[in-house]
Amino acid sequence: MHGTRSVRQLLTRAFAVLVLLIVCAGLAEMTAVLLQHRVVNQLTTHVQPLQVANARLRTVLADAQRSLRGYLLTGDGQLLDTYHVARGEYHAAIGRLRELAVTGPERASVREQAERADGWWTLAERQWQAPPRSATAAGFVTEGKTLFQAFVAASDSLDQRLARRAASLQRRSATLGWLTVTAVSALTVVAAGLAVLTARRVNRDITAPLGRLVNVLERRRGGDRTIRADPDDGPAEIRAVAAVINTTADKSDRGRAAEQYVARLRADVRHLGYRIRAHLVVDDAIREAIDGLARILRADHVLIRLRYDGSDTPAIFSLHDEHLPGGPLSALAGCDLGWLDTGDAWTTDDEEPAETVHPPDDERAACARIGDGPVLTVAISSGDECIGALTLIRDTGSPWTPVEVRLAEGVVADLGRGVHLARLYEHEQHVVARLKDLDTAKSDFMSTVSHELRTPLTSIAGYLELMLDEEAGALVAPQRRMLEVIARNTRRLRELIEDMLILSRIESGDFRIEKSEVELGSLVDNALAAIAPAAAKASVGVHTEIDRPLRLDADPEQLDRVLMNLLSNAVKFTPPEGTVTVRAGRDGDELVLSVADTGMGIPAAEQQALFARFFRASNAIHQAIPGTGLGLSIVRTIVDNHGGTIAVTSAERVGTTVTVRLPVTAGSS
Repeated sequence: MHGTRSVRQLLTRAFAVLVLLIVCAGLAEMTAVLLQHRVVNQLTTHVQPLQVANARLRTVLADAQRSLRGYLLTGDGQLLDTYHVARGEYHAAIGRLRELAVTGPERASVREQAERADGWWTLAERQWQAPPRSATAAGFVTEGKTLFQAFVAASDSLDQRLARRAASLQRRSATLGWLTVTAVSALTVVAAGLAVLTARRVNRDITAPLGRLVNVLERRRGGDRTIRADPDDGPAEIRAVAAVINTTADKSDRGRAAEQYVARLRADVRHLGYRIRAHLVVDDAIREAIDGLARILRADHVLIRLRYDGSDTPAIFSLHDEHLPGGPLSALAGCDLGWLDTGDAWTTDDEEPAETVHPPDDERAACARIGDGPVLTVAISSGDECIGALTLIRDTGSPWTPVEVRLAEGVVADLGRGVHLARLYEHEQHVVARLKDLDTAKSDFMSTVSHELRTPLTSIAGYLELMLDEEAGALVAPQRRMLEVIARNTRRLRELIEDMLILSRIESGDFRIEKSEVELGSLVDNALAAIAPAAAKASVGVHTEIDRPLRLDADPEQLDRVLMNLLSNAVKFTPPEGTVTVRAGRDGDELVLSVADTGMGIPAAEQQALFARFFRASNAIHQAIPGTGLGLSIVRTIVDNHGGTIAVTSAERVGTTVTVRLPVTAGSS
């Protein structure tokens, strides 16, 4: 094609001239026909095919350069597939170009292209092995671009030479046509008639097939991937173009199908990894991996040999228990795994395995006994330790592709992590069970000891009371003081045992509340009356601010225990001449009770542990103030059981305020 003229115009004019030349007689007619035929022959059999071959070579190298550059800049491994396809097509393209180049300049130009293309391919083989997105990769991209531009310059030079030659041939053809038309102008009517007939034939045999071919290309460009050209429509050249279009379309469809297949495999493997890591039992994670790999990678046999926890005997798993004695995988299941290291992978079709991957003869023999199908073995790792091997076997079918090997390695990595996490979980569950057993034993021990101490303590308290009442005879002053000391310590011991019994009931789940309507103000009055002697003895003033009535549904016995614990702590930790203030009132749907003292306070760093069992502030320990450290823990449990909250604010040498908020149930006022 020259300028804006189409193939239809060129062929119609050529055949019109040919028809006119046929009418002409003599040597001029024969000479014009021969020269015209020679021009058309050179265009269609040499120049145009050479242009097509040159464009094909340039396309192949451009695809390879673009995909390799994209891989080095982005790290997308899928782009290397396009590079390897182009690498395979290169030799056919350069061979076709050499075959068509017949003149000296053409051969020299083709030779120059081949040299520059070979230089680029030599660099490309180093490029794709460089780490993507690295400085080395960036340098390779720049160097590769320079070599590719040199190849493009050589290709452009050949294109220009061929274009000039085509233009020259076309001008010669036009000149011959003009001379022929001039010579036979007298035969216009006859020539016109013959031209019409020729045009109709050209339209039927060439133009119409070309139009249909263009329509096929337009529909494919519009997204119709199923359309194909008719390889039997039109002359030989058009049939050849149709065959090339169909071949290219088939390759494109196969490439797309392969990409979609690989993408589907990747998605399936990714979801399989999620399912493997979701299992918290080692055997379940392994079974998930076996079933998923057999389905996704179309493996007929799956064998996992797993060795961990220092065991010399591996645990064996297979798809259908084929590793059992007499099964097809029994021999392979007994092979040693010492030849595998972390990250190793081996296939029976691997022509260049890693230097350290050398399966022993018994491993190879066991695989051979299973069948002639391809075998893939991948090491299973946990951290830096190889803990086993995954073996996939196909009875028949294609060898394991690099993509399938990488996918299997990804599943194995997930399996290694899943096994590691499942083992940790199983160990944790074992530890938790042991701790629960210890906690139960401790609770049982505390309950038993508390009950066993309670009986003799009751007897001691009874006899102390008789002796203090002088039932056994009169007491002298020193004896009474000693008995009073014993009585005080007996009461302290009884309180400790009571607290331990309550704590035991809390831990065993037997600590229940029995609600009834309660007037909180009355409970506060009773508690204050009970604590008054101790407050008077300690010279601590007690004040109250109660906004009555304060009714709620609660367990009166447990609320009394809360009040006594808070008041006894306030009195105990307040120095002489200090004060304890009890406030109670209503705040919306809650009753608020606070006990404030002007005592020693609690160090700020220790306040977060106030409600821990057996906790005692360091300043109380240093001043030898007696206590068990269980009171606030029991108070919080009682408040929680009533659906309330408890908060403590304290400052050293200033005092402490404990605030309890309890919900008022419906119907209370």
